[in-house]
Amino acid sequence: MKTKNRISIQLAIIFLFSMIIMNASAQDRHPAQGKSQNQSEENMMPPQPPAHGLNPGKLDQPNHPQGEGFEEAPAPLDLPGMTPEQHDKIKKAHLKEVSDMTPLKNQLREKKARLETLLTTMPFDQKQADEVADEMGKTGAAILKIQIRHDQELRNLLTPDQQVIFDARPKPWLNKMK
Repeated sequence: MKTKNRISIQLAIIFLFSMIIMNASAQDRHPAQGKSQNQSEENMMPPQPPAHGLNPGKLDQPNHPQGEGFEEAPAPLDLPGMTPEQHDKIKKAHLKEVSDMTPLKNQLREKKARLETLLTTMPFDQKQADEVADEMGKTGAAILKIQIRHDQELRNLLTPDQQVIFDARPKPWLNKMK
């Protein structure tokens, strides 16, 4: 009887976890939904002109080489008093972050697909599902650490006045962790 209860609880946890992942993935694909909370913050920020000819666009367009479901390129950091040297260093930091994060995001998508397969396989293997969930958590933590490191690297390139403005900006990567 205890085993059946434990299995039921574990299945419920896996179900909730998969629903959270699917919900987060659906929000990433449809950025127009769920903007009501952040819309007022975004309206307060002035539009950011592209720096050094970088024009971030949606990567989920059909003709984009990465394919559907990828996020927008990060908007270039353009704060008052930015020097050309700061722009160059920030551009290099963005490129490094993208190169560090791409393999991890690919791994996370693979693990998500593996978990979805496990959840629909009969007989259900709780042990394998738990292992994949643990791996997903480790990969997600690695991604968050890169994002934190990148954020601090950018912050350290700024003057104290620029840091105040930078710190006041919303951090979309942190909002995904909720």
